[in-house]
Amino acid sequence: MKNVIYRSLKMISLCFIVKIVEGEPVCPTSKVPYKEVEIDLSTQAIESLFFTENNKFIIFEGSFKLLSKNQVVELIGSVVLNFYPKPAIRFQGESQKVSIHTLMDDEEIVLEVPGMSPTKASLDLVQHNQLAKGMVLYQMKDEKDIYMDSYYIHVNNFIKYLGEGVTKGNYHYNGGITIEHEDWKITLQLRHDYKDRGIFPHLKDRNGHNITHIIKIEKEDGSKFKKSEVNEIEEIFVWIFTLCAGRHIGMPIKIGKTKEGEEYREFSVPLMSPYSEVPNWFPKHKGSVIEDLFHSLAFKFNDEFLKRIIKETVHWYVEALNATFIENKTINSQIALEKLSFVLLTQQTPQIISKTQFDKNNFQKNLETILDELSIKTDLNGEHKKFSNHFDSGPHLLVKFRNNIAHPKRNSRMESYVIHDKFLINQLGMYYTELLLLNLIGYGGIFTNRLKFPSWEGEYDELPWK
Repeated sequence: MKNVIYRSLKMISLCFIVKIVEGEPVCPTSKVPYKEVEIDLSTQAIESLFFTENNKFIIFEGSFKLLSKNQVVELIGSVVLNFYPKPAIRFQGESQKVSIHTLMDDEEIVLEVPGMSPTKASLDLVQHNQLAKGMVLYQMKDEKDIYMDSYYIHVNNFIKYLGEGVTKGNYHYNGGITIEHEDWKITLQLRHDYKDRGIFPHLKDRNGHNITHIIKIEKEDGSKFKKSEVNEIEEIFVWIFTLCAGRHIGMPIKIGKTKEGEEYREFSVPLMSPYSEVPNWFPKHKGSVIEDLFHSLAFKFNDEFLKRIIKETVHWYVEALNATFIENKTINSQIALEKLSFVLLTQQTPQIISKTQFDKNNFQKNLETILDELSIKTDLNGEHKKFSNHFDSGPHLLVKFRNNIAHPKRNSRMESYVIHDKFLINQLGMYYTELLLLNLIGYGGIFTNRLKFPSWEGEYDELPWK
C-alpha cells in the first residue's frame, strides 16, 4: 500500500515534497525509490458570481406582480440589490395594460416574484401611470427549500485580517479561517480579488459597502442539509463579525447549492454599518482568534439568558465606539459596564457576590470588585496618572465623569477638561468594557490594548486573568 507521510500545517501557503514508498516509511537517507509529489497546504479560494465591481446584484428580471388589498398589477422589469448610495433591494417595472396610480393609496403592498416567497414592499414612485419604482422592506428568498450540499454566505464590510493560506491560481494570500464545529466544516475567506480590485481602499475612501468575505458551510461527511440547519451558525457569525469590527456587519447574500445544479437564493438588507476603521480589541494579525470566538459563542449561546446579554452588550459596545460625541460614547460604554458587572458578579455559578450585596453597593464599588476579581488593574498610570491627584481609581474617575455629564455643575473641575482629557477617560471605560465582554464570552486569547500608545499592529497583550 502506498503511504503519504506529511503533516498538515495551518497558516502556511508553501508546497512540500514527500515520499511515496511501498510498505513502511523509510529513513530519508534510504535508497528505496521514491516519487516526488507536490502538496499545497493552502486552501483553494472560494469563487462567487457576486464578486462584482458595480455593487449591483440582479435578483430577477421579467414579469412580476404587485398585490394590494384592492388590486393586482403585473409589471415587466427587474428586482435588484444595490449597495449604492445605501444598501436596498429595489424594484422597477412597467405595466402595459393597467393603470397603477391608485397603488400609491394602498397601505400594504406585496411583491410577488416567480419562484420566490411573497414579500412586503413599499411604493416610492409612479410615473405616467404605468412605471412603478419601490423597495423591498426586508428580504427576498426562493420559495423552494432544497436539500443542499454547500451553503455560501457573502459578508459585507468585514475587516482584513491575517489567517490561513489561500490560493487562487498563482496568487497566494493569508485570508482563510477553517472551523470544525460538531459535524460541520466551515471555511471563512477574504475574497480572493480584494487586492486587484482595491476593495478596502475604495471602501475606506467612500465609507461605502461591498462584499469583503465569503463563508462556505458543508457537512464533514458530505451529506445534504437544509438551510434551517445553519441558522445558528449564521447568527454566531453576525455577532463575531460585529464584535471584531466594532461595527454592525451584515450578510446580505446567501446561496445554497447542490451537486445536481439546484440553487437556493436569499437576499436581504440587515443592519449594516458603512465601512470605517474602528480601533478596538481585535488583533488583526491573528485571524485564528475568529475560530476561538466561534467556539466560545457557540457554547455560550446554548444558554438563552447569556445569549441575550451578550447580544445586548455587544450592541452597547458598538454604539459606544461609533457615537459622535465623547459624552455619548462614555454613557453607552457605562451602560455596557453596569450590565457586565451585574451578570459577572451575580448571575454565574458560583456567585462572586449576592444580588442583595450588588444592590447595596454603588456602581463604582461593583465595577472595582469585578475588575479586581479578574486581575484587571484599576490604578491610574501612564497618561491617566494626571487624574490620580483627584481620583482614587479608574472606576472612580469614570463614575465622576458620568455624573458630571448627567448633572453638570458650574465651575467644577471636570468642566475645564479639554478634549484630550475626555478622550483618555473614554478610552479607560472602553478598555474595561472590552475586557469584561471578552470574559463573559469565555474568550481566552490575546487582544489589542487600547491603553498602550503608541501601539503597533502585531503587538498584543495576554488577558489579565489568564
